[in-house]
Amino acid sequence: MIAFALVAGVVAWMYGRILSGLAAEWASSPDASYGLVLAGVAAYLLWQRRHAFAGAIDANGSRALPLAALGAGAALFVAGQLSADLFLTRLSLVVVAAAAIGFLAGTRALRTIAAPLAFLAMAVPLPAILVNAVTLPLQLVASRLAESTLTLAGVPVFRDGNVLALPSATLEVAQACSGLRSLVSLLAIGVLLAWMTRGGALRRAAIVALAVPIAIAMNAWRIAATGIACETFGPRAASGAWHEFMGWATFVLSVMVLGLAQRAIEPREMPRPEWRTLPRETLAERSAVA
Repeated sequence: MIAFALVAGVVAWMYGRILSGLAAEWASSPDASYGLVLAGVAAYLLWQRRHAFAGAIDANGSRALPLAALGAGAALFVAGQLSADLFLTRLSLVVVAAAAIGFLAGTRALRTIAAPLAFLAMAVPLPAILVNAVTLPLQLVASRLAESTLTLAGVPVFRDGNVLALPSATLEVAQACSGLRSLVSLLAIGVLLAWMTRGGALRRAAIVALAVPIAIAMNAWRIAATGIACETFGPRAASGAWHEFMGWATFVLSVMVLGLAQRAIEPREMPRPEWRTLPRETLAERSAVA
C-alpha cells in the first residue's frame, strides 16, 4: 500500500496541472463533454472490479513488460511537452498509470482493470488535427444521407456541399452537427457492450464496428427530421428546444439500436445438460448402474 501511495503521489505531482486542465475542458467544451461520462464509467468499472483486482495481485510476476510500458509512457510525456501537444501528454497519463499498476501489482492484476483504463483513454479529447480531418467528411456524408431521406419523404431539397436548401428554410450541416461527438460516445458505449458480451473477439469487434454506421445514419436521420420539422412548423424548428431534443432523442435511439444489435450478435446461452439438474440420489444411482 505504501508503494501504491508513493507512485500515486508522483503521478499526481507530474500530471496535476494536466488533470486540472483536462477536467476544465470536459466541463466547458461541448466537443469534449463526453469525457466526463467516460471518466465516470471508468471509475464505476474500476470500483466494480476492485475485488478481482485485489485477488489477482502477484508480487512475484515478471516486471519486464510494465517497465517497457513505463518507458513508452515517459517518452509520450516528453514528446507531448516538447511539441506542446496536449493529446500526447494526456494519453501518456493513462500509459504511465497502467505501467505503474502493472509493475506494482503484476500483469494479471492489470488485465482485470483493462476496461476502465480503456475508457479513461477514450475520455481524452481527440487532437484538433484529427477532429478537423474527420469533421468535413462526416458533414458531407450526413448531408448526402439527409438529402436522400428528405427526398424519400417527399420534401423538395437541393444540396450544395453541406448546405440543404428547403422551400421554407436553408439548413447548414455545421461542424457541431457533423455527428463526431455522438460517434465517439457511441463507440465508447459499443466498447462497454462488447466488454459485457459473451463470445469470441470477432463478435465483440463487430459490436464496436457497428457503432460507426449507426451513429452516422442516425445523425443523418436527425438532420432530415429537422428539415421535415422546418417544413411543418417553420424555420424555428431548426434551433432552440426542438433542436436540442432531437439531438438527445437521436442519441438515445442510437444506443437502443446498438443494444439490439448486441443482443442479436451475442450467442444464446446454451441449455444446461439434464444431469446437472438431477437430484444427488439419482446421480448416484446412475453412477452405480454404469
